[in-house]
Amino acid sequence: MPTRAADPLRAFYRLVPRIRALEDERRKTWVSLVVAWTALVGPGLLLGFWLLSLGGNWLAFLTPPLVGAGLAYWLSSSLVYPFKYEFKRKVIKPLMKELLEDVEYAPLGSVGPLDLEASLLFDKPFNSVEGEDLVLGRLNGVELKFSEVAGYRLQRQNEPTSRQAAFRGLFFVADFNKPARGQVIVRPDSWDVGRQALGGLLKPAPDAGGLEPVRMEDPRFERYFAVYASDPETAHYVLTPVLMEELAAFREKVGAPVAFSVVYGKLYMSVATRRNMLEPPLFGPLASPSVFRGYLEYVDLFLSLVERLGLDRRLWGDATWP
Repeated sequence: MPTRAADPLRAFYRLVPRIRALEDERRKTWVSLVVAWTALVGPGLLLGFWLLSLGGNWLAFLTPPLVGAGLAYWLSSSLVYPFKYEFKRKVIKPLMKELLEDVEYAPLGSVGPLDLEASLLFDKPFNSVEGEDLVLGRLNGVELKFSEVAGYRLQRQNEPTSRQAAFRGLFFVADFNKPARGQVIVRPDSWDVGRQALGGLLKPAPDAGGLEPVRMEDPRFERYFAVYASDPETAHYVLTPVLMEELAAFREKVGAPVAFSVVYGKLYMSVATRRNMLEPPLFGPLASPSVFRGYLEYVDLFLSLVERLGLDRRLWGDATWP
């Protein structure tokens, strides 16, 4: 059974020999990219200069290299994909097996839109949801899953091309194996959302189970989070002083909005981030822990929450949780 004595970064270090074995593939990939861009943009520049020398305008000069750059950009994904696939197959999946039991990994899979809606972390459903790098597994018998997710909303109705990402980041789901009636939602405070220019994480809709705002006795925690719950007692059961301290410290460390909820037998957590977390670098060493430090820290926080809440045991006895 995987042990949490080894954190994700430590597990990453154990895979360093396997990661370094992919260095040759990385170098071949970026050489292929350089060759493709040079072969397509270079002749375009020469053609542009020739057209300019014949009396053409600046549009005639710029069009050929821009067309070449467009073709190179379109070709780049095909050149990079084999390397990305090998990296995820040989590194990410073994890394998850170091941390979880019964791991399944789908590079093109994603947490579904129903999970995002059921979490009550968003003010309204998304028009479409995309994602990648779905991980499913168990931690001490608790089933969980997570992936990168992008939730889109239409700026103008009936115009699919007008969609805009309202949320982008990592989204986690775990079974809350306790008899529970109450719900707790911890979202970024409104000032924090505005500061980050991320409109997807808002307070629950007014009809979201009749939840009410709850004040917590931790000024540092309330600087970043607002709490909604079915009743104050439920909120205080979940949000222990230690847990609030950990969430606040993590929020300060990652510099990105964090939210989580306990709703109808599930634990949800989201971390808003605009960058793709699992893209292997092409122009730098793969074995550097800084490459995936953010991703691994997010995963570590979620696994810590699962453990901290004692989801594999009845922390509050056999009585129904409020």
